[in-house]
Amino acid sequence: DPSDEEFVNEPVEVAYVSIYHAAPNAPAFDISVDGRLINQNAFEYTAYSGYLNFFTGNRDIEFYPMNADNALIDTTFNFEDGKAYSLFAINTATDIEALLVVDSAATPSEGKAMVRFINLAPDAPAFDLTAGTTTIFSAKEFKDATQFQEIDADTYTFDVKSADAGEAAISASDVEILPGRFYTNITRGYITPPSGNDHVLSMEILD
Repeated sequence: DPSDEEFVNEPVEVAYVSIYHAAPNAPAFDISVDGRLINQNAFEYTAYSGYLNFFTGNRDIEFYPMNADNALIDTTFNFEDGKAYSLFAINTATDIEALLVVDSAATPSEGKAMVRFINLAPDAPAFDLTAGTTTIFSAKEFKDATQFQEIDADTYTFDVKSADAGEAAISASDVEILPGRFYTNITRGYITPPSGNDHVLSMEILD
């Protein structure tokens, strides 16, 4: 009797992928994965998707200007089961590209958090990231993404500065870092924006 049969649902293998628009003079995007549009609203500069479920294996990812059919980015990435990733649209509109980083990392110790730094400012020098008087990461060039590093959970002032400059290029004060959490400090925008562009150098901390 078919009604007595037990049907077992095989677990679907998924990866977790977030997408972030960090190309300061590129248009708002439509984004497709394997030919299927995944955003409903314009994906504008500094937009962040949060984590989306992706099938594992090779996925074709395309970034189109809104309502256009010429992909500015057309690339394929391989995603592994259970892993988390961040995908960034970066660089200038004429040299736009995709940067994929792996987010999966060890769980921080008790009372600690994990922090990493990604320099996504196209015209920036190598930057240091400091927390108070402590330099966490040194001399990270454009497109450099660090591994996660453990720090004490606390309230910090984060400064981004070039390695040879005493003064911070940008700062974020009174940033509360909570235990057990993962934080990505992104530097984005232009030190010197091109004519007609107001996306100046700025910092965002994602968790």
